[in-house]
Amino acid sequence: MNIRVLISVAATTGLVFYAGAASTHHSVPTNYFLYAEGGVELMGTVKEFDVRNPHSLITLDVLEDDASVTEWLIEWSDGNSLRRRGVEIARVKVGEEVVVHARKHRRVENVAYVRDVIVSDGTIVRDCGAGIYRGDEFYATCDEAETAQADVENLSEALAPR
Repeated sequence: MNIRVLISVAATTGLVFYAGAASTHHSVPTNYFLYAEGGVELMGTVKEFDVRNPHSLITLDVLEDDASVTEWLIEWSDGNSLRRRGVEIARVKVGEEVVVHARKHRRVENVAYVRDVIVSDGTIVRDCGAGIYRGDEFYATCDEAETAQADVENLSEALAPR
């Protein structure tokens, strides 16, 4: 076999494996449970919030029933995408009590991927670039979710006894 052909085949094979590993590393469904399988609601204090690339991170101290504190690492989208999509990341502040809805990591304990953060004034901070769930319903964008919520509220008002 020609040495150039052998080198070409080896290089191509290496690139294919590298691309597969890179896509798996960055695949939320590969690393995190679906919300229905591993959704978690965490109430705690924001210890750190790093908005950066390639992943933003929230470190959350969660007070357990036995008064111990468990540190959770909550992964989020990259800082550039969050800013570009207009996510109100400045509302999440270190030292603040928050509620985080997230999907648990498949292999690592106390690691999750954020769905939304509810800050102390009740504001929901979320990134809908990859869609949003309300219960079991999936909406591709925040606007779709808000429209659906408004439809439910309007229907409730219309059906209310007078």
